[in-house]
Formats: sequence, C-alpha cells, structure tokens
Amino acid sequence: MVEGARLVPKGYLGKNRRFSACRSSDMSVLRLKRGHDITLEGCPEKKLVNPGRPFSLAVCPPDFRGIRPKMMAKEGDHVRRGQPLFYCKDHDGLVFTAPGSGTISRIVYGERRSLRKVIIDTDRIDSCEEFKAFKEDRIPELKPETVRSILLQSGLWPVIRERPFSSVANPGRKPKAVFVPAMSTAPFAPDVDFILEHDGRGFQAGLTVLRKLAGSPVHLVMGEHSTSPLLSGAQDVTIHRVSGPHPAGNVGIHIHHILPIRHRDDIVWYVSLQDVLRIGRLFLDGRLPVEKIVTVGGLNVEKRGYVKVKQGMMLRDILEGNAIKPESRLISGDVLTGFKSVPEDFLGFYHDTISVIPENNRRDFFGWLSPGRHSYSVTNLFVSKLFNNNNTAIDTRMHGSPRVIIPFGNIESVLPMDLLPTFLIKMILARDIDEMEKLGIYECDPEDFALCSFVDASKMEISDIIRQGLEYVQKNG
Repeated sequence: MVEGARLVPKGYLGKNRRFSACRSSDMSVLRLKRGHDITLEGCPEKKLVNPGRPFSLAVCPPDFRGIRPKMMAKEGDHVRRGQPLFYCKDHDGLVFTAPGSGTISRIVYGERRSLRKVIIDTDRIDSCEEFKAFKEDRIPELKPETVRSILLQSGLWPVIRERPFSSVANPGRKPKAVFVPAMSTAPFAPDVDFILEHDGRGFQAGLTVLRKLAGSPVHLVMGEHSTSPLLSGAQDVTIHRVSGPHPAGNVGIHIHHILPIRHRDDIVWYVSLQDVLRIGRLFLDGRLPVEKIVTVGGLNVEKRGYVKVKQGMMLRDILEGNAIKPESRLISGDVLTGFKSVPEDFLGFYHDTISVIPENNRRDFFGWLSPGRHSYSVTNLFVSKLFNNNNTAIDTRMHGSPRVIIPFGNIESVLPMDLLPTFLIKMILARDIDEMEKLGIYECDPEDFALCSFVDASKMEISDIIRQGLEYVQKNG
C-alpha cells in the first residue's frame, strides 16, 4: 500500500507523498519498495534431511533478552525433556527446560558468574515430561490461565517475545496484539510454504492458543505469493499480505505499518511461524516439542538444503558429513543478523538458518580505481550494478574503514519505515533519551537496521548502535 509509511486507506494521497494500493484475492497487499535483496550464491535446495541423533544439546541464557537466570539443577543431574534447568529471577514461574533427556555434563559461567550455557549429554532413548493434552476442538474452550500455566511449566513460554526491546514476553502483562510473521526475506531463510507442506500439524491450534492467551487480535502476516492453504485459511486471526525486498519479512516492519508502537508501555507480542507450530503440538500431544527445520546455505558449504534439527543442537552435529571449505565463516543465523560461530557452538534458540560464506581479509590494490565489474554494489557506484550484480561474490571484507557519518541517503533507501534513521543514530550516540523517543526508538530493533549496516558508506555497526540505544532507554528511560 505504501512505501515507508503507515497503512493508509486505498487510494489515499497525502501531502508530499504518493501512495498506491492493490487488491489480491479480496485482500489488501502492503507493497514496500524500500529495501534490497542481497544476491548470494549457495541458496538452499528444497530437500529435507535428518542429521541423526545429537550427542549433546545446550540451552544458552544469552539467547533470551531481558532475563536473569538462576540454576535449578546442577552438574551430573539427569534431566528429562521438559524438565526445568533454570528460572528467571524477575518473573514468577518462568522456567527454561531441557530440550532433551540426558546428563548435565557442564554448566558454563562467564564474567561475574553470568550463566552462559547448560550442556546436556543426551540419552540414546529420549524421555520426556508429560503435560496435559487436549483435543483440537477443545482448545477454543481453554481459559487464559490454563494456557499460561502450561506454556510456563513446559518451558515453551520464551518463544513469545515482546516489542519494544525484543525481550522474552512478561507473563504478567497483556499485549495490545500478537504478530505471527509467516514470511521471511532474509538471505537463505526457510521457505514458509515448504515447511508447512512438510508438516503443518498444530498450526491452527497454535494460533487459537495465542488468541486465547493474549485476549487481543492475532495478526498473521504472509507473503503476497504464498500458496499454503494453512495460511490463507487460518482462523482466529487477521490476515495481511506483504510484498517487497528485504526487510519486508521482518516482524518489526509489519508492526510499524499495521499497528505502530507509540511508547514503551505499548506492548506487542510476536511469535515465529515454527514456534506457533510448536505451541500447537504441545497442547495436542502433551509433550514439549523441540524439533524445527533450519536451512544450510552459502558458497563454502558442500550440501545446501533443509535440515530437521532439535533445539540447541551443536553446529558440528547439524553439519556432520557436510564438507566446509577452508577460510570460511560459519554463522548461526543469516548473514545480516547471525553470530560468528565455530562448529563446537550451538544453534541459537531463535535461529532458523546456518550460513557459510568465504572469509577474506585481502585488500585489492587500488581497488577504488577499478570499474568494479566483480564487486557487489547496491548503488550505481560500480559497473556490476548494470548487470544486476551477476558474477559477483560477497565475502567478509568491509571494503573500507569506519569513518564519520556520511548522509548519502543509503540508509534511508533500504529502510521501509517512516523514521529518520540518521538523526536517530546521532541521538543514540549523544544519549539523548527525549529525542530518541521522539524519533521512534521504541519501534526499532537491530534486525530491522541490519541491512542499513550493509549499505552504509560510513561502515558503522548500525545494528549495534540501535541495540545500545534500546538498552540505554530501557535502563534510564
């Protein structure tokens, strides 16, 4: 409907702005033009494989923003899937449970005794805690208190996050809405239709559970060309269709255009599509579901495709038998928002992509003088842009050093939000809370600004700056 502006009535023409709208299957489509789809080699093939039984699983508290963990188990204890490992000091009843049965082999602490990892050596035969199961036709009759209790006891509550601040949702607060992003435009992200086609059991049950829990509207956001009947036929939700380049698939972009966040107490929950499936299966089966589908992609990995994994698996176990070229960077997550990793690290709790790209520290002699036929370019700086960046390869080089903020408009060109990002960045660096709030800091999240970091001529880590701003406002605002 709009580019970089709020959702508006069809055909509306505002002052100094031009809006366009269209209808698709009797449903409005929010069309976004700002953004950029990065051209990367090594896209995952739509072929699903199982990596086999994991030898170890881990739960990593740093994956969960806004919690202060306290251990409930100790090294050497035997735990079952769904059994509590640690709890959050700030929220009564919020526990984090084991993703598999086995023996706690190691508890890793960081600086100032901060809990970093709880590692479990898994059993050959998995055993699990039992929770109350329901028939699908009984789920709409559940009370919010029952839903909340089961989610908290099972340890599945952390899949629900809240904006602003992208922390684990506070069980004691009600949101004004729940968002389920059923599309992704990030590099190598899983195809939603493929996931639902493989196994969509529990999807409608999960949506109904969220509707009963929140007592507020559930917004299901799907791609314009999505063909899954589970999405188009979903009940108890408001369906939206969105099209456009990355970051059009980010939940922060959806919230900004559909139901903007006005202040720090304007709470919105969001849950990923695969986590909705897990919620539904928990209530249908009475067991904690820990499986999900991730993609493996990138130029430097031999086998690229979809892998069915268990939550908290070691990357080495997921990539077993999959050759990785020398001088590669392994990333848990996508190339824009993921974490640099080694094979002994564990898959991030919220990650559904594993990326392997070339690691390169070389500098091209007089590279700034070359026409750039093989250099990737978002703007018209290099000749490669005339050929849609074909025959170009992206690696880990920054192609420049950090410098002062240069307002070329590159950042604004890839951010489909009605914000002034350059001014917001300056106010964050100046630690001016009043101006940050006026410029919309509560609508921001680092993942929405990751592409801005990629195109920024100043080589700023804009995502890190946004995170610093959010943390400063949360602590001092």
